[in-house]
Amino acid sequence: MFTTAVLWARRSSGLRPGKLNNLGEHVESASQTLYKILENHGPITVTDCWNHAAQMEGNALKSKQHMKMMLRWMRERKTVQIICQHARDKKKSTPAERKFLFFLTPPKVVDLGQTVSGQHDSTAPLA
Repeated sequence: MFTTAVLWARRSSGLRPGKLNNLGEHVESASQTLYKILENHGPITVTDCWNHAAQMEGNALKSKQHMKMMLRWMRERKTVQIICQHARDKKKSTPAERKFLFFLTPPKVVDLGQTVSGQHDSTAPLA
């Protein structure tokens, strides 16, 4: 019974971002490569992203599977989002007619003129 409680507690703790074994410069350069591709080419499929990565010089992506792992890692950290594009009606479309597109998450804009209570500070300049 105790092991069941431990297993249940593990499952209910929620999803955590995946851990990459080889942290450091390699992961940083691979994520920068993907960031540049997504920034320049907008919403893009995995296949198109891999084609652009293969054309880039000095990319740190080892394989398409490694690129997918990095995209999943970036998605868990809310750097990248994914959308599904259907060719026709959602209910009638087959899996071959669906495209999953990756794109960069827009950065959050912080209003520095607000105080803790949510009221605008009278001394802060309004834009």
